[in-house]
Amino acid sequence: MNAQEMYRKMLAQQSQSSDAPPFKVSAPALSIPDDTTLVVFGGTNWDNLGKGKEAHTKSAPNLMGPCRLVLPGVKVAFVATSSCSSHCIALSASGAAYAWGRNQCGQLGLGDTLTRAGPTEVTALQGTPLSAAATGKHHTLWLGAEGDLFASGSSKEGCVGPSADKRREMEATPVAVPGLAAGAAYVAAGGAHNLVIDREGTLWAFGSSECGVLGNGTDGQYNKSDSSIKLAYATEAAPLKVPKLAGRKMVHAACGPQHSAAVDEEGRCFTWGLGHKDQKDAWTPAELPGLRATRVVCGSAFTAATGHAVLHSGVVCASSSSLYMWGRVKSASQNCWMSPTVEQDLSGWKVQALACGSVHTVVGADSSVISWGPACSCGELGYGELGPKSSARPKKVDLLEGAHVAQVACGLAHTLLLAATDSAITDALPEWKPGGGKAKK
Repeated sequence: MNAQEMYRKMLAQQSQSSDAPPFKVSAPALSIPDDTTLVVFGGTNWDNLGKGKEAHTKSAPNLMGPCRLVLPGVKVAFVATSSCSSHCIALSASGAAYAWGRNQCGQLGLGDTLTRAGPTEVTALQGTPLSAAATGKHHTLWLGAEGDLFASGSSKEGCVGPSADKRREMEATPVAVPGLAAGAAYVAAGGAHNLVIDREGTLWAFGSSECGVLGNGTDGQYNKSDSSIKLAYATEAAPLKVPKLAGRKMVHAACGPQHSAAVDEEGRCFTWGLGHKDQKDAWTPAELPGLRATRVVCGSAFTAATGHAVLHSGVVCASSSSLYMWGRVKSASQNCWMSPTVEQDLSGWKVQALACGSVHTVVGADSSVISWGPACSCGELGYGELGPKSSARPKKVDLLEGAHVAQVACGLAHTLLLAATDSAITDALPEWKPGGGKAKK
């Protein structure tokens, strides 16, 4: 038995006894301070992010360090973007929605296809208080506080649900997504698919079935042409239960561009879609052994989770939480992590906020913000003009040292976070006014 195994055994003996209650996980709950500051860094040239031409302009600069984004008179209580998104959502404490970024498919829900440099209120949802949102590549899910679900954006792959008008390829104004009798409690969006957990803990999926991301046992591939090979993938516009997870109470879910992940109330973590331990697409959820997760997030080709080790005996080391990562965690030239592996550089840190972008990861741990990622060039790591653009290993964001972070969201090449307002830290950050060029002190 090596030293690490002995340490895990000691922790297990300390944290669990034969009469200890079963390990249980609750749905992640945000603890939003009374006074918050929306902090942003990274690329703001929304129409070019992720296209290999992220060069900033005077009106849409790369924010190399953390900046304040002020919504006058609005207390921001939730932010959303994702590893495949070039658009952002902010929700106020009263449930009002604000959207900005790329909008060529109407994903902002503003009734048109015009890009917005900065937050613009989604007036179509006024009167429907929202509690959460999730962004895909060309679509957005909007979760009402009463469990109602709406979607906007590209509809041709089933992403916005069965209410979409079949005569057009997008819904620029949010439409209702029916079919969830129990009401929605949690939403996640991927490249062209969605996962929804209802109020009873059942997991639902809809959208494109490519790579098996819907978890229904198929990738839906078929040939569209009788005279040539023209492959396409079946779509499911109506939410369908994920069969293999039926009967389990799910508490958390996440989507990457082409893979999915979910956690049940026992902390069992399931993944499916593009790639698995044997590098083949998995069309049904497969449980990851050796890990009991408390939450999971997806990057473009990697996944991260906070959780606890499970010994060969089945005992959960419940007193010791770690950050686990797997997939293409480092650069493309390095070997992938084929199974959940502890990020040793964060051993001993208490991670309270976690998000993965296209290639970068940002965590709020204790009173620090820590980021890392290869091939970053737009400032999404927040190290500042004089700092490095990329870092293969976790590194503190010095300008946010001492800040308490309630939530982090990472996009294609940008980062959003909600921090407790602290005049010594957040007030000292420059304010960025979208469309107005460089951030000003």
